[in-house]
Amino acid sequence: MKKYIPYLISGLLMLFIYGSLGAQELPDDEYFESEEVSDDTGFGLGLGVKLSTFGPGVEIIAAFTPKIQLRLGGTYFNYTYNHTDENVDVNGSADAKLGSVSLLMNYHLARVFFLSGGLLYNMNEIGLNGYFTQSMTIGSMEVEPEKIGTLDFLVKPGSSITPYAGIGVGRSLSKNGVVSFAVEAGAVFHGKPQVELNASGMLEPTGSEEQRQLLEDNLSGFNIYPMLNFQLSFRLL
Repeated sequence: MKKYIPYLISGLLMLFIYGSLGAQELPDDEYFESEEVSDDTGFGLGLGVKLSTFGPGVEIIAAFTPKIQLRLGGTYFNYTYNHTDENVDVNGSADAKLGSVSLLMNYHLARVFFLSGGLLYNMNEIGLNGYFTQSMTIGSMEVEPEKIGTLDFLVKPGSSITPYAGIGVGRSLSKNGVVSFAVEAGAVFHGKPQVELNASGMLEPTGSEEQRQLLEDNLSGFNIYPMLNFQLSFRLL
């Protein structure tokens, strides 16, 4: 991970330098926008499509002034991986669900830079399931896989309603154009993750309340979820 940090810093510096040059050389709101429309009131309504760390989604954007935009959106993505191999002792599956319903507000500090904040209904979940496929020898006794049991592990946000704060470049809704583009980075503060742990058979002691609490304590430092959002929007009104 550390080897990518210099490239990330360089990319952000170039992005902000380019934005600053654009703000100096271009007339108001031409940057990140397309053909002009005859609406100078600042009010507008549009639809956006986005790809973020919460998955792909859509947004309805309403602009009340040239500086303030309200965004109501949703995202969803689900991925399931099943691992089955007769040559190994343990198989299982992993399930990752990303999703949110968001109500956010943008405040433009300049032509192309904005602050964003609001609330998200956080639906992120990560689940793991494991089970033995072959018998295990314990002393002189051979235990069948069914008696060994299974283990289920699920991690969810500490709070479903989570605050968000971020900064972006571009416009979620064009002021004087039809099409606009925005890139946004921020953080969702979801609190201490919650853990659900269930086990059966001989593995049942592994799913005890003490083990569950220990896992929660070990994950307590992961109370912030990063947000990176790329959005393409179309002004309708």
